[in-house]
Amino acid sequence: MVPNTRTAPGADAIQPINAPAPIEVTESAGGQPLKIRLGQSRYIGITSVEDMWRIDDEWWREDPVSRLYYEVIIPMHRDGRRMTIFKDLLRSTWYRQNYT
Repeated sequence: MVPNTRTAPGADAIQPINAPAPIEVTESAGGQPLKIRLGQSRYIGITSVEDMWRIDDEWWREDPVSRLYYEVIIPMHRDGRRMTIFKDLLRSTWYRQNYT
């Protein structure tokens, strides 16, 4: 059991969960993701795109959200792994949302 220190947690105690992480993506001529690079690793080919959807939100704010999401399968060992990636359409940058 963790002892109670009777102090309030500071702002640094709160950590975001499943925060997007930048990735490098090679796209087809039509903009579909073909390969992903995570960190300093080599490029990994995408086996299939399982789903795709677009989010346009907070258009009234100074920093609106416009993203194109893809649920993709990448080969890992003998089976495939599901990953959600998205392209920030306002900045043309790619991110990994989650990896299961």
